[in-house]
Amino acid sequence: MVSKPHIQLEALHGLARALAGGEFRARAVLDRACAAVAEGFAFERVGIVRFVAETSTLIPFAAHGLTTAELSSLPTALPIRRFSAFQTALMSGRAVFVEDPADEQAVPEEIIRGFGIGSFVIVPLISDARCFGFLSCDERGGSFTLDEAELELLTTFGTLIAAFLERAIAHSELRRLNELKSQFAALASHELRTPVAAIYGAIRTLEERADVLSDEQSSQLREVLSRQSQRLYELVENLLDLSRLEADSLRIVPTEVDVPQRLAELIAASCDQPGEVTLEVPENLRVVVDVQALDRIVSNLLTNAARHGAPPIRVSAAMVEEELAITIEDRGPGVEPEFASSMFERFTKGSSSTNEGAGLGLAIARSHARAHGGSLTYSPALPHGASFTLRLPTLAVEPDR
Repeated sequence: MVSKPHIQLEALHGLARALAGGEFRARAVLDRACAAVAEGFAFERVGIVRFVAETSTLIPFAAHGLTTAELSSLPTALPIRRFSAFQTALMSGRAVFVEDPADEQAVPEEIIRGFGIGSFVIVPLISDARCFGFLSCDERGGSFTLDEAELELLTTFGTLIAAFLERAIAHSELRRLNELKSQFAALASHELRTPVAAIYGAIRTLEERADVLSDEQSSQLREVLSRQSQRLYELVENLLDLSRLEADSLRIVPTEVDVPQRLAELIAASCDQPGEVTLEVPENLRVVVDVQALDRIVSNLLTNAARHGAPPIRVSAAMVEEELAITIEDRGPGVEPEFASSMFERFTKGSSSTNEGAGLGLAIARSHARAHGGSLTYSPALPHGASFTLRLPTLAVEPDR
């Protein structure tokens, strides 16, 4: 009979071979890593959550042994402060075993009930003092024990997985930057050419025929200059945003924000007819989020609602399960069903869209949301229209007394 330590060491060797195999598709390799840990330690469920240090947020990423119902019920993001076991693993840098989560209050009660958690272990994925995430393992509600040697071995598993993640992220960045170069060239040859040609033509006409143009014609040309300059500005801003996101140079810096005031300012700046926008938000709602991410996401959504939707536009905000939830809804035709599944992809535009824009706004907005550890989703509005909901992990701030 093969001994338990021998099986665990074989699993470690198998994991090392898999991680060193030159495969850079992180999710596929991490799925195999979860399976290797499950086999070596007889765990029924093994999952990997990503850790966003800037917002102290946990995001599910890969899993082994979870049912379809369990996978569908996983939250998109959770604050690490609600999980003392994860905090302990982060601080200690080694695997943490919890025999009874109810006694130690290591996991929120609703998570224990919803997933039937008994004994479990949390393994930090740390490489070069940077925590990329955590490995969580359990026996689907059963109780078990682990000795110190097994915890040390699991910590080694975590170090190997973290080293792969670091390498995969670097490889992915290079690949995405190469893709970005090709996409930028295509964009420059098409999307940028249109406003530049319009601006050049209007300026040449004003310079060469100013003495014969009527006031109305001059006014129309100046309107073309203004509109196309704004379009060019938006395209360049989106390209800069895209390059920062693709190069992973975007840094989340949470600060305190007065939500009603900030949303009112964004509505005034993004909508030509701010009077057609209604704002529903608690008067004293203040939260801690990254202001740049909030501005870019909400501005893009407001611009889309004004450009492709129809009034009235409704903006609402509230705290939902320790996240800031903002919904922007319009009464336009909505999004075509065949376009709904790809609307957040770069350079994608619906068939009913105007010629303006490069199909980057929604892709950039979702990327900002994910970089913040949050989410951006779409649903049809009733009776018709489009509804986008942004959720950002945050800390509520007590109002001044």
